[in-house]
Amino acid sequence: MDSNYFKEKYIKSINSEDINVALSGVVINKEDNSFVLDDGTSQILVYSNIELNGDFVRVFGKINYNGGEPQLQAFIVQDLSKVDKFLYKKVKDLMYG
Repeated sequence: MDSNYFKEKYIKSINSEDINVALSGVVINKEDNSFVLDDGTSQILVYSNIELNGDFVRVFGKINYNGGEPQLQAFIVQDLSKVDKFLYKKVKDLMYG
Protein backbone atom coordinates (compact mmCIF):
# COMPACT_ATOMS: atom_id res chain seq x y z
CA MET A 1 0.00 0.00 0.00
CA ASP A 2 1.24 3.49 -0.82
CA SER A 3 2.40 5.24 2.37
CA ASN A 4 0.87 8.52 1.15
CA TYR A 5 -2.62 7.27 1.99
CA PHE A 6 -4.14 7.47 5.46
CA LYS A 7 -5.59 4.17 6.66
CA GLU A 8 -8.60 4.44 9.00
CA LYS A 9 -7.77 2.46 12.14
CA TYR A 10 -8.74 1.83 15.73
CA ILE A 11 -5.93 2.67 18.16
CA LYS A 12 -5.84 -0.91 19.49
CA SER A 13 -5.19 -2.26 15.98
CA ILE A 14 -2.15 -0.09 15.18
CA ASN A 15 0.82 -2.25 14.26
CA SER A 16 4.43 -1.77 13.20
CA GLU A 17 3.49 -1.78 9.50
CA ASP A 18 1.29 1.31 9.87
CA ILE A 19 2.76 4.61 8.74
CA ASN A 20 -0.01 7.11 7.96
CA VAL A 21 -3.29 6.58 9.77
CA ALA A 22 -6.58 8.33 10.46
CA LEU A 23 -7.82 7.96 14.04
CA SER A 24 -11.03 9.34 15.47
CA GLY A 25 -12.03 9.75 19.07
CA VAL A 26 -12.54 12.02 22.03
CA VAL A 27 -9.85 14.40 23.25
CA ILE A 28 -9.43 13.62 26.94
CA ASN A 29 -6.38 15.68 27.87
CA LYS A 30 -4.85 18.75 26.19
CA GLU A 31 -1.34 20.11 26.64
CA ASP A 32 0.45 22.90 24.74
CA ASN A 33 1.68 20.80 21.81
CA SER A 34 -0.12 17.51 22.38
CA PHE A 35 -3.33 15.82 23.42
CA VAL A 36 -4.52 12.34 24.34
CA LEU A 37 -7.08 10.77 22.00
CA ASP A 38 -9.41 7.98 23.19
CA ASP A 39 -11.35 5.99 20.59
CA GLY A 40 -13.01 3.57 23.02
CA THR A 41 -10.48 0.81 22.26
CA SER A 42 -7.37 2.53 23.60
CA GLN A 43 -5.63 5.89 23.94
CA ILE A 44 -2.77 7.52 22.05
CA LEU A 45 -0.65 10.61 22.54
CA VAL A 46 -1.00 12.98 19.59
CA TYR A 47 1.56 15.70 18.89
CA SER A 48 -0.03 18.72 17.24
CA ASN A 49 0.32 22.50 17.04
CA ILE A 50 -3.18 22.67 15.54
CA GLU A 51 -5.79 24.40 17.68
CA LEU A 52 -8.62 22.06 18.63
CA ASN A 53 -12.17 23.30 18.11
CA GLY A 54 -14.08 20.29 19.42
CA ASP A 55 -13.66 17.31 21.69
CA PHE A 56 -14.59 14.68 19.05
CA VAL A 57 -12.02 14.72 16.26
CA ARG A 58 -10.41 12.70 13.48
CA VAL A 59 -6.64 13.01 13.24
CA PHE A 60 -4.65 12.28 10.10
CA GLY A 61 -1.02 11.68 10.97
CA LYS A 62 2.13 9.61 11.02
CA ILE A 63 2.79 6.87 13.58
CA ASN A 64 6.04 7.11 15.55
CA TYR A 65 7.19 4.83 18.34
CA ASN A 66 8.59 5.98 21.68
CA GLY A 67 9.66 3.17 23.96
CA GLY A 68 7.54 0.71 21.98
CA GLU A 69 4.37 2.76 22.39
CA PRO A 70 2.78 4.26 19.27
CA GLN A 71 2.36 8.02 19.15
CA LEU A 72 0.88 10.14 16.39
CA GLN A 73 2.31 13.24 14.73
CA ALA A 74 -0.78 15.07 13.45
CA PHE A 75 -0.93 16.61 9.98
CA ILE A 76 -4.66 17.39 9.93
CA VAL A 77 -7.19 17.53 12.78
CA GLN A 78 -10.83 17.41 11.67
CA ASP A 79 -13.58 18.59 14.01
CA LEU A 80 -16.31 15.92 14.28
CA SER A 81 -18.19 17.53 17.16
CA LYS A 82 -21.39 17.82 15.10
CA VAL A 83 -21.30 14.13 14.17
CA ASP A 84 -23.32 11.58 16.17
CA LYS A 85 -20.55 9.59 17.95
CA PHE A 86 -22.57 6.40 18.30
CA LEU A 87 -23.72 6.34 14.67
CA TYR A 88 -20.18 7.17 13.52
CA LYS A 89 -18.78 4.26 15.55
CA LYS A 90 -21.43 1.91 14.19
CA VAL A 91 -20.57 2.80 10.60
CA LYS A 92 -16.83 2.57 11.31
CA ASP A 93 -17.31 -0.89 12.86
CA LEU A 94 -19.16 -2.05 9.75
CA MET A 95 -16.50 -0.67 7.42
CA TYR A 96 -13.28 -1.43 9.28
CA GLY A 97 -14.27 -4.01 11.88
